[in-house]
Amino acid sequence: MNPTEFAQAIQMLRSEDPMTYEEGYHWLQGDNLIQHIDEIVVLLQAETDPPTRAKFVELLGDADLAQYVPRLVQELSHDCREVRFWAYNQLSLSEHLIAREQADAYRLTHPGEDFF
Repeated sequence: MNPTEFAQAIQMLRSEDPMTYEEGYHWLQGDNLIQHIDEIVVLLQAETDPPTRAKFVELLGDADLAQYVPRLVQELSHDCREVRFWAYNQLSLSEHLIAREQADAYRLTHPGEDFF
């Protein structure tokens, strides 16, 4: 995926049209996701729109790279429920034990969350 295609996929991801979003999301999977994960992390850190931030969190979790587990853990403290949901979900589904342990710890210390 070249830089122009990446920009196009991110634009699609930001779309309010569900089909456009899904196409962008699926375009940003596999090798394309791994190739651009650092750029997605930068976008995540700068994102102020909670639904879009949640999409970046979901992508970050899809990459399932151990070095980004701390970033997902940080998102568990976000004000937006949707962002916290995706961070928890992606941690709990991770292949990395440390990620799953973080999800379990969050579940135990936040019994009031409604997405467990």
